[in-house]
Amino acid sequence: MSMKIGDLVKYNHPSWLGRDERVGVLVERTLLGTSRLNKSFKVLWRDGTIGNNVWDYDLKIVKSS
Repeated sequence: MSMKIGDLVKYNHPSWLGRDERVGVLVERTLLGTSRLNKSFKVLWRDGTIGNNVWDYDLKIVKSS
């Protein structure tokens, strides 16, 4: 399933294991590097912070828009 703006996602990077779940909404596609296989996004996390250039492979879809 391809990620798109508006999807509810959670951070799924191995370094985050054992911490509180980090959930947010994809708000913008960013152009980090020139990868054709992976996408990067701006994520609005539920604590109000913004994650810039978060790779799709570090995210897991919770609910698709």
